[in-house]
Parts: sequence; structure tokens; C-alpha cells
Amino acid sequence: MAKWITLLTFNHPAESHVIKTKLESEGIEVFLKNEHMAQLSPFHSEPAGPIKLQVDEKDAEKAAGLLKQSGYLNEETRGFRKSALINGIDLFTYRIPGLKNTPLKLRVTLAAAILLVIITLIVALLTLPGTV
Repeated sequence: MAKWITLLTFNHPAESHVIKTKLESEGIEVFLKNEHMAQLSPFHSEPAGPIKLQVDEKDAEKAAGLLKQSGYLNEETRGFRKSALINGIDLFTYRIPGLKNTPLKLRVTLAAAILLVIITLIVALLTLPGTV
């Protein structure tokens, strides 16, 4: 049984098919996870998450090399693994109209800053004289 490794993620099917075609032309089997959900609702991939370009574990290094040569993959992109918390922040902040096209790292930073402001306001309100 093949173990599939996610190399890239996409919000639009057309982008994923360009890279899929390139890898398949080199003899690498490619699977696009969540592709059909993204086609059903093209601008809202939240129900299933983004389209994940996956390759068999045995072809992962060859595929990564081809993607690096083509400029689709760099070490920073590949090295950033999303935890459950980051994935949750990603799905939540992607729905905010002004942040849709913002990089994930910036959205995580903004979410952390907003959380700190809210906590600061709560602490400030609780420490006011005559409250409790």
C-alpha cells in the first residue's frame, strides 16, 4: 500500500493540474486530495481543506527535486508543517474577507496579536476599581 506525501497545497484546481501534469510527464504518480470538493465550491475550499498535491513516498525526493528546479517548491515551503492549532487558525482566518490572499504566517501573527489585545482588554477591565 502506497504512503502518500503532501508536497504542495492549492486553493484552485487549475494550479494543481499544471504541476500534476509536469510530475506525471516525468513518470511520477500524483494524487490530488480534496480536488473534487474544491471543484464543487471553487472559491471556498474550507469544507475539506485546500487541494493537496501528493506523491508516493518512494517518489517524494525525485518530485521535490523537480519542483525545486521549476521554482514551485523551496525549503521554506516544504519545511513548514502545520500543527492542528495552526491548521485551525488557517481555516478560520481564511474566511475573513481581507485576509484570504494573505500568507499563512502573517495570518497566524495577526491572530496572535488580536488574541493578545483581547486578553489585555479583559485583564484591564477586571482590574478596574469597583469591578468584580
